[in-house]
Amino acid sequence: MIARVLLSAVLLLVLVACSQDVPASQDAARAAGAPSTAAAAPTVAGGALRPSEGFDVSEVVFTDGDERVTMPVLVADDRALRTTGLMHRTELPAGAGMLFVFDAPTSGGFWMKDTVLPLSIAFVGADGTVQQVLDMEPCTEDPCPLYAPDETYLRAVEANQGYFAAHDITAGWSLEVDPRRGGGQ
Repeated sequence: MIARVLLSAVLLLVLVACSQDVPASQDAARAAGAPSTAAAAPTVAGGALRPSEGFDVSEVVFTDGDERVTMPVLVADDRALRTTGLMHRTELPAGAGMLFVFDAPTSGGFWMKDTVLPLSIAFVGADGTVQQVLDMEPCTEDPCPLYAPDETYLRAVEANQGYFAAHDITAGWSLEVDPRRGGGQ
């Protein structure tokens, strides 16, 4: 009887140790030999960029001729997410950014109220062309300066200050965005 209890306990421990926290549908698909359909999170130096605080994760690609620069981004595609942006964040992984997607061309500027990270921003027109790149400084007290481009834009990408300069990304480059994330170019 004791041997049976010990054997049962050992089997239970083996089952628990070998199990994974996977939804039943994925577990059944895996058992049937189906390939995983889960998309890998875009990676940056030091690991993957993960969705957080309502922001999804995607990738954008800046191009100029044969030059290609891929950047994982948090996606701000509604008014609340665009308003929050990178406020109160104390870090943004090197090589990562935030994509702001608007429903229609806009001319509104960005401000850095309660943003503690120095950032650069690339404003992108409806045709997918980078129109202007600006550096923005942190601001914790009013009045904070407004950073606005010279033309209307449909998207904007923020990154750690100096990222665009380090990659020679300037006006005239193109931005490719996943069509599910306000892309099309």
